[in-house]
Amino acid sequence: MKILYKKLLLILLLGMTMSACKKFVDIAPSPQLIATDAIFSNDNTALSAVSGVYVQMRSGNPSFANGGIGIYAGLTADEIYNTSSSSTYDPYYNNNILSNDGNISDFWSTAYNTIYRTNAILQGLDKSNGLTSSVKDQLKGEMKVIRALIYFYLVNLYGDVPLITSPDYAQNGTAERAPTSQVYQQMIIDLTDAQGLLTNTYPSTGKLRPNKLTATALLARIYLFKKDWANAEAQSSAIINSNTYSILPDLNAVFLINSGETIWEIAPANNAANSAEASAFIPESSDVEPTFAINSYLLNLFDANDKRKTAWLGSNTIGSATYYYPNKLKNSSTTSITEYNVVFRLAEQYLIRAEARAQQNTNLPGAVNDLNMIHTRAGLSAYPTSMSQADCVLAIQKERHLELFTEWGNRWFDLKRWGTIDGVLGTEKPDWKPYAALFPLPLDQLTYNVKLTQNTGY
Repeated sequence: MKILYKKLLLILLLGMTMSACKKFVDIAPSPQLIATDAIFSNDNTALSAVSGVYVQMRSGNPSFANGGIGIYAGLTADEIYNTSSSSTYDPYYNNNILSNDGNISDFWSTAYNTIYRTNAILQGLDKSNGLTSSVKDQLKGEMKVIRALIYFYLVNLYGDVPLITSPDYAQNGTAERAPTSQVYQQMIIDLTDAQGLLTNTYPSTGKLRPNKLTATALLARIYLFKKDWANAEAQSSAIINSNTYSILPDLNAVFLINSGETIWEIAPANNAANSAEASAFIPESSDVEPTFAINSYLLNLFDANDKRKTAWLGSNTIGSATYYYPNKLKNSSTTSITEYNVVFRLAEQYLIRAEARAQQNTNLPGAVNDLNMIHTRAGLSAYPTSMSQADCVLAIQKERHLELFTEWGNRWFDLKRWGTIDGVLGTEKPDWKPYAALFPLPLDQLTYNVKLTQNTGY
C-alpha cells in the first residue's frame, strides 16, 4: 500500500481561539500542522483534530465517503446508467473497470488516509493525560465507528484488504491483505468498544457526530452481512426500541437535515453544502438529460401506487424519451442548505430486523410486521403475516432494492451477500463476468507495495 505519510505523525489542526463550551460543529479545522503531543493536550485541540476527519470524509465531490460509493456502485449494479458515453462512467456500468482507473485509486487512498487519521487520533487519545474523561471516551468511540465504517466499505468493494490499526506508516506501507473475516472481526471489536464509550446523546448540534446508536446501526448491518441473524436482530432491536427515531410518513422529509428518521449525517466544512449525490443526480434544468438515469429493471420494479416512485424519482422528457433519475436528495443549491450526507437511517434497521427474523424462522409474523413498516409507508397494501418464510425473504429483498436504491452501495453489496449477483447481472448485462463482483486493487498501490496481490480476473 502506498505510503501516505512520510513524516512523523502530524495532523491537521488549529489556528484559532475557541471556547471550551463551543459545539463541535463550531470548531473549524486549520490547515496548519502541529505535533501530536500538543494536539491531545486539551479538549479543544483534540476536538479540532477529530473535526478534520469529518471534513476529509466530505472532501471531493463525489468521493469515497461523499456520494461516490452510491454513484459508482449504483452503476456497477442494476440501479442507474449514465445517459451519455463517458470514459469515467462506462467502465463501471459495463463492469469493465481497469486497475489504473482514477476513481479506484482515489477510493483506496481516501479510505486509507482516513484510517491513518483515525489510528493516529486513537493513539494520541490513549497517550493523553490532558483530556476530560468524557471527551476522551466520546472521541475514541467516534474514531472507532469511523474506522469500522471505512473497513466495511473496503471489504465489500475490494474483498481482502490490509488491516491497519496503527499509524506506523513504514510498517503499513508493506502490509499484506488480511482475510475479510479478520477485518470483520476488527469492525465488531471497534463497534462493541464504541458502544461502551458513547452515549445515546449526540455530542453535536443535530446528528453530525456518532452516538452509541450510530455504532449499533453499523453493528447490526455487519452482523446481517455475516449471517449472524440473532445478533443482527438484537442490535437493530436496540435502535428500534430506543424510540429515538421514527419512520416519517412524508417521504419528502426523510433526507432533510436532522430528520426524525436519520441516525447519522455528515456535514461538509462549515456546514456549507448540500449532498454530493444531489449535485450528481439532479439535472441542471428540465430540458436536459440527467447524467444518470434509473435502470429499467429498477423502474419496472415499482408498483404503480408506490409513493417512492413519485417522491424519490424525478423525470425529464427530452423529445420522445423520458429519463427517470434518483431524486431522494432534492437540493443541489449552493445557497440554501437543507440536506447533508445521510449515512444511516431507521428504515434500514427495520429491514435488517425483518431479514434477521425471517432467516431465523422463529418469528415470521414479526418479520412481516417490520417489512410492513416500510412497505405501507410507501402507500402499498400490507403483506399478510401468514406468508411463508421463502416468500417473506423474497419480499424483503425486493423492499431493500426499492427503499435503499442509490444509498451507499446497498444494492451492489446485497446482490453479492445473497449470492444472486451472477443471475441478476448476467441477465441485465450480457457482458457480465463473475470476477467483476470485486473491484480491482489500484495499480499504483500494487506498485508501491509488492506484498499486495490483485483480485482474480484483473
